Amino acid sequence: MYNLDIPGWMPECQLQVIEKLAAKIPPESVMVEVGSYCGRSAYCWAKSVDPSVTVYCIDIWDIHRYKPRPNVTLGDDTPMDRDHGRVSNLEQVHPSLENFKANTRDCHNIVALQGASPHDFRSWPDQSVSLVFLDGLHSNPWYQNDLYFWYSKVVPGGIICGDDYSSGHSDVVWTTQNFASLFGLTVLVHERFWLIHKPPAWDPFDALPNIAESNWFEPVAAGRARPSL
Repeated sequence: MYNLDIPGWMPECQLQVIEKLAAKIPPESVMVEVGSYCGRSAYCWAKSVDPSVTVYCIDIWDIHRYKPRPNVTLGDDTPMDRDHGRVSNLEQVHPSLENFKANTRDCHNIVALQGASPHDFRSWPDQSVSLVFLDGLHSNPWYQNDLYFWYSKVVPGGIICGDDYSSGHSDVVWTTQNFASLFGLTVLVHERFWLIHKPPAWDPFDALPNIAESNWFEPVAAGRARPSL
């Protein structure tokens, strides 16, 4: 389940991937989203997981440090851009905690944590998270720091994943591939969405039958990037 009115950069096709992944997260477990902005993807995670799953959403939510905004539809009379959301006024696209909470107010399993990842979350326990979704800063050293830090927090057999695996975000592509090569892992890619299973990992074609049967994800050989354009 997702809400296309919430501002953001997550296209509908990737929200559909989130729906499928979220349904595989075990009940009573924990997931983390890094880079939640106004809650577009967070809403989808929270509404698609088992209600007993806690969804921790991390962002700096600082309107003075974060300037870009998506190409949202303004008002109800204009045909909607389904990939970026709709707002009644431009204050609703400000990267504020208030906007995030307003957009996810009926997601009772969300816990919003304001801070800079990973620096402000160094005490997070290892191997305690079933799934981590990285959508924070997409350039290094920040992206690399997030990837290495949060991978250590994923339970064995869990998932770390993210979006913007594309030529427009080269640090995401090469850092993810270098990380996978270093640890002997496989990156699975669907369009701009990537994921890695943490060993001992189940066969992704058994664990994610809906995705596998639809050929949504394709393996990318370690050390070779196959970014989508």
